[in-house]
Amino acid sequence: MIESAFNLDGALTTALILGWLGVFTLAATLAGIFIHCQSDGSHAEKTMPQVKREATAIPFIVPALALAPITIFSAWTAARINLIFPVFEFTGIAEIALASIAPALLLFIGSGLLGRIITVSRSEWSFWSEKPFVRVDRAFGKNTRSRLAPMIGSRILLQSASDCLPLVFSELIIIESLFNAPGLGFWSWEYAKTRDMESAAKSIAAIFFVYGAINLTIYFANKSLGKKLTGYV
Repeated sequence: MIESAFNLDGALTTALILGWLGVFTLAATLAGIFIHCQSDGSHAEKTMPQVKREATAIPFIVPALALAPITIFSAWTAARINLIFPVFEFTGIAEIALASIAPALLLFIGSGLLGRIITVSRSEWSFWSEKPFVRVDRAFGKNTRSRLAPMIGSRILLQSASDCLPLVFSELIIIESLFNAPGLGFWSWEYAKTRDMESAAKSIAAIFFVYGAINLTIYFANKSLGKKLTGYV
């Protein structure tokens, strides 16, 4: 019974952290679309080599192993805010959901997802702004932003998630451990330390299942988007 409770707590905690991560990812994507929409005309000045360099640029990443301790210490020192996870037995879902925000935000930064969204959004706008159909629309005075925004937003979201997914799950275990968040990664580490291999295998299997489900979703979404984009020249 205790083990099943731990597994349920772990699944809930990980789901909340990944849920907030999804919220931050979507918000950053929308922000990238909005910012580059405002500077739509500047993309026409870029050459294709510049666009390619932007697309392959590796963003600067500060790992969660460095960010998390500094954030936890700074929050407590400056404002007496305790970012360490509360004990499940004495808190409700609302408190746990609130406590998941800080780990999710640091995971968003530490996994390179934020940096990748910035890089991809810049390169995608540059790439698609140079397409013949966009130039034709622009010549006729049409609003190219409204046509490009949904397509580029999907590209930014899927490309960034695909590139950073392995790092997200690698950093997830570190984040959960540092914040004492009883997620699947945290319990995998705890079970491994106590040599409880059966429980560790269950937690690890759950992590692989979630990783595989997200990966498949991204794959099929990319495939579907690719078919839609074949008609653009």
